[in-house]
Amino acid sequence: MAAATFDAHQYARRLIDAGFSSSQADVLAETTGEIMLEITSVATAVEKLECKMTAEFEKQRAYIDQRLAEQRQAMAEQAQSMMRWILVVGASFGLIQTGLLTAIVVKLLF
Repeated sequence: MAAATFDAHQYARRLIDAGFSSSQADVLAETTGEIMLEITSVATAVEKLECKMTAEFEKQRAYIDQRLAEQRQAMAEQAQSMMRWILVVGASFGLIQTGLLTAIVVKLLF
């Protein structure tokens, strides 16, 4: 963030030109300068916090993406396993059915 410069002397002169006494203008210029420093300090702290939050969000996003990829991989593996199981069971029932039909045909013929 670009730091705003505050010229307390120029500010005091403007206050005096506007009708403030010299002591009032000095106090106002001094306190306004302190407030400007505090605002700059807060803005810097906010920027640092924003950087930390952005880094943490990126870290969490990467973690979530990794976990999501792992879950998708696990689901794909489970789908393949289930498909194999279904095919094996289907083939087994097909063989059993073929065997039973063959046995019935043989029994009927002989």
